Amino acid sequence: MFQFGRGALLRLTRFVPPYEKEMVLAQEKLLSPKELGEIVGLSPAQVRALMNEGRLEFVEISSKTKRLTMTGWERFQQHATRGPDLERKRPEGDLGQVD
Repeated sequence: MFQFGRGALLRLTRFVPPYEKEMVLAQEKLLSPKELGEIVGLSPAQVRALMNEGRLEFVEISSKTKRLTMTGWERFQQHATRGPDLERKRPEGDLGQVD
């Protein structure tokens, strides 16, 4: 955890160098779970569950106040999205049958 003026605590769920934290906070709007949920179509409870599971990054302003960014949401989507393994693409006409 990091201290910023007047005892406010800042915690990110992954290590980020201090200079990068300042850039993110200076450039991005911090959103409440309710605000992010409205944007992405989830309930605040669903957003909080993702935060509690450690799957969605957040900034901890105090023990009761947590904020999110759209960049954190985009990273969550990239890691949570599942699909076919693109590197092991089958040649055309191969149906995966064993001889």
